[in-house]
Amino acid sequence: MILSGVIKMTKILVTGVLGFIGSHFVRYVLQNYDDVSIVGINRFSNQKNLKRLENAWTDKRFSMYYADFARDPITDAFQDVDYVVHFGGKTFVDYSITDPAPFIESNVVGTFRMLEEARRSRTLKKYVQISTDEVYGAILSGKYTEDSRPNPTNPYAASKMGADALTLAYHHTYGLNTIITRTENNYGEYQGREKVFPTFIRKALNNEPLPVYGDGKHRRMWLYVEDHCSAIMHLIEHGKSGEVYHVAGEQELENIELAKTILMFVGKPENMFALVPDFNIRPGHDRRYALDCEKIKATGWEAKWSLEKGFKKTVEWYVENKWWFM
Repeated sequence: MILSGVIKMTKILVTGVLGFIGSHFVRYVLQNYDDVSIVGINRFSNQKNLKRLENAWTDKRFSMYYADFARDPITDAFQDVDYVVHFGGKTFVDYSITDPAPFIESNVVGTFRMLEEARRSRTLKKYVQISTDEVYGAILSGKYTEDSRPNPTNPYAASKMGADALTLAYHHTYGLNTIITRTENNYGEYQGREKVFPTFIRKALNNEPLPVYGDGKHRRMWLYVEDHCSAIMHLIEHGKSGEVYHVAGEQELENIELAKTILMFVGKPENMFALVPDFNIRPGHDRRYALDCEKIKATGWEAKWSLEKGFKKTVEWYVENKWWFM
């Protein structure tokens, strides 16, 4: 597919390309945009994560720049780049509670170094910062809009809010053309095994109870990762500089409902889960997140994958690719 407008004959710098969402974004772009090339930044990773880009390695439109953007020189990676999509950084709330320092270095210092390179670039047209719904903290009813007050409640969320604040500051102070996207829980193939989706599927395949935190009533919205990728490409072309956009499928489940749905797709009894006390694992566990997406919908984008269709596709992939759990 060749799109007209700003996307044509474009070079995109993408951080975190060996991560879950970043690798999906690379594959999505290479499969759908003939005139786009990508330079990826990532620290060298293990063979399993390298397989996330198995088809990209032989594509002449993709090149790799191995570096830690929070520590290493990265100026050369910005050469002739038109757009930056900054996925890279530390994720997973539980890890940030155990040791916050790497999250501050990667998400705050790393984003600062990316923004510094971006403002010195002579070719860059737009910088896209990928953020999270967790910067707002919990909301028990209704939905957050892009103008809602941030209230991060764990070190991971705070580090992402710090990165967002820096991005907004570089827009207002230096005139950098920036966009921030805040997304909900993404799911899909090749996700890190510590995340809830792969964990639940792995446990179900091993006939083990699915570990559901707390009373299982925590609620989350779920977005198939391909919808996230399409939204980013849409905003590169249609997003307004200096704005924040929510990217969500607006499909919400309690964690018990999530567990039962996955058990159904794997063909296991719906009661094969166990409630796990989480006060020592995730103190201050946010009860519910929810994002309003009218702003991005007004630009012409909306999610295409239903929970049933996306969950089925994802579960089938893990069932057929059990090597991912090894």
